[in-house]
Amino acid sequence: MPRTAFHNALQRILADVPEPGVVVVALSGGMDSVVLVHLVAAWREHFPPGTRIVAAHLNHGQRGEAADGDQAFCRDLAKALRVEYAARAVDAAAVAKAEGMGEEEAGRALRYRFFHDLAGDGGLVLTGHHADDQAETILLHLRRGAHRRGLAGMREMSRVPVPPGLAVQVGRPLLSVTREEIEALAKAEGWRWRDDATNKDVRYARNRIRHRIIPALEAIMPGFRIRLLERAVAIAEAEREMTERGGELAERVSRHEHGGRFFRIDDDALAEPERLLYAFRSVVEGELGVRIPYGAVLSRLAELAEGGRLGETICLPGRLRVRRESDGLFFFFPGTGDADAYGEVILPDPPFSIQAYGLEVTAEWVTSTGTVPDDDKADPEVQWLEPSSLRWPLRLRAPRPGERFRPLGAPGSRKIQDILVDTKTPRRQRGLPRLLADHAGGVWLWPLRLAHRVRLVGRPGRALRVVMRERQTP
Repeated sequence: MPRTAFHNALQRILADVPEPGVVVVALSGGMDSVVLVHLVAAWREHFPPGTRIVAAHLNHGQRGEAADGDQAFCRDLAKALRVEYAARAVDAAAVAKAEGMGEEEAGRALRYRFFHDLAGDGGLVLTGHHADDQAETILLHLRRGAHRRGLAGMREMSRVPVPPGLAVQVGRPLLSVTREEIEALAKAEGWRWRDDATNKDVRYARNRIRHRIIPALEAIMPGFRIRLLERAVAIAEAEREMTERGGELAERVSRHEHGGRFFRIDDDALAEPERLLYAFRSVVEGELGVRIPYGAVLSRLAELAEGGRLGETICLPGRLRVRRESDGLFFFFPGTGDADAYGEVILPDPPFSIQAYGLEVTAEWVTSTGTVPDDDKADPEVQWLEPSSLRWPLRLRAPRPGERFRPLGAPGSRKIQDILVDTKTPRRQRGLPRLLADHAGGVWLWPLRLAHRVRLVGRPGRALRVVMRERQTP
């Protein structure tokens, strides 16, 4: 049974990662990982030609001589099976203290960083997680009040985030096999493994679930584990469907914009609160490359979206800041500021067509009757300028603090920031380089107002036709 389940699962995994190049087998020295590396080594001829198999062992630096013995055992096993071997020693306790996280969490982060360093973005990592691990994981998540994703447990194939901004492809070909079946196979084949005494230490929550809670539940409700795992499959399917729907919503209402990502909040987005949460998760995890706590982050985002004050900013895990705008939420991702630190670009002599600060800017000389054609007059992203009023060169820049501007038809000048506030321009856009200017000052506050001084004067002649459109980015 374990061999058949392993073969079938690995075929499904390779359908998702058809040419991994590198297959990293997580090898701790324990029974599960030893059985896994034996099965992978025996299956090597079925991998695509040229695929490297690497047994990877991480020494967490927590068990002294026992850990050194595990590392030596794994090295010798890899050699005997004729697979590559890679090892790394870390101090998980020191990392946990420095990063303010639990030792288990730190160990997991270090482990997957190691795996990514070996497998890269396109490689495949295989772990020895089995059905009993799955049951324990689901109960741990239930204990923490997990949402649907946590109750679905582990996936046979998934992408595990590796901060910052990376991910590793992880397959679990033994996920449908029980611990008893794995042990029976190992004993029948005479495969040796290392026992980790900490796996029996009930001070750890997982061990308490493994050695006390699950046996008790099985005694009260025979077949409990099987029913739990069957239910997890159904939950995983519902989770997959909602994840897809949330991703579709995020794709429709959000976009990259000037140092972050803007998420438009409209009636349709608010109509399905759960879908909105999944859309937020799609945006955040897609940008940060880290899994985020459902309750701690997504619920706070929903509160900000539904009732946040204009300009209210919240700080969330992963150095993520989110600000409420008049029309939605703006996500400032790590390494980005408020997108107001732009300089300016001096534009070429017309005619030209260039890209600058996310805009497509085109200028051409045209023959004018003294008035703007109706089609262009109706397009706020097109303006006709009087050449004799311009003081060259043209440039594209951000408004300066306190800078004034006289809009077309206005009796006098006003502060540009006041114009932006009156036109309900979202705060995130008020400091962006959207002012077409010349040596004398503002020419066109795109796409809102043209300066009075550069209007066509009403007589035939040559005019400068300028088009500025926002360039769509993925």
